[in-house]
Amino acid sequence: MSSVKLSKTIILLCILLLSLFTVLYMTPDKTSSSIEIDSEDDFTVGPTPPEVMLSWYMPPDLVNKAVNQSIYFPSISRYSCSVNYTRRTMMTVWYFDNYNDLKIGEQELYNYLEEHGKLQDDTVDITEKLEEVGNDNTIYGPTELNVSLYESNETSGYFAVIIEPFRGNQSVYYLIYYGTNGKPIDEENETVKKLISKEYSMANENGYVRGLQSHR
Repeated sequence: MSSVKLSKTIILLCILLLSLFTVLYMTPDKTSSSIEIDSEDDFTVGPTPPEVMLSWYMPPDLVNKAVNQSIYFPSISRYSCSVNYTRRTMMTVWYFDNYNDLKIGEQELYNYLEEHGKLQDDTVDITEKLEEVGNDNTIYGPTELNVSLYESNETSGYFAVIIEPFRGNQSVYYLIYYGTNGKPIDEENETVKKLISKEYSMANENGYVRGLQSHR
């Protein structure tokens, strides 16, 4: 082979190698992107902090207004917050990542409620309110909830215990109170049901909602 042909061959090979390099490394590759996305889906980060989990059932516009403790009820969890929804209505959320802790806290609250007011089983139908607020996060959950009705001179409302509401059977438990500030529940029932509906979620087919129980 002549030196001229050899030089042309080398130049051609260099051009081909450069083109190949550009295709592989300089041009976005849909295949590699899809692999990265799949890998990202499979990647597992650490557990969500309890402070974040606590706010899950609270409307986002209320989170920054919440205080740590309820003025009406004892502190039964390390993770709790309470906030006014309107001037006459409010909610309190207690979060637990252990079922035994939930039972202990629930019993303490149950004892307190029996001493300070009237407690009874009840149901709340939020079907229409879910549609009204545009909440479609109830894949498996009922829209007629088993709750406990509490009535006292200071506040009246509904207690709901939400068991493992998220996918993956995570050990996640919420005890939530939706109630009034000093008013009978009948006067604010529609507003309270709307509050319940705003962030209600049940994406686990094994999860459920119940009222308060005594564990004595």
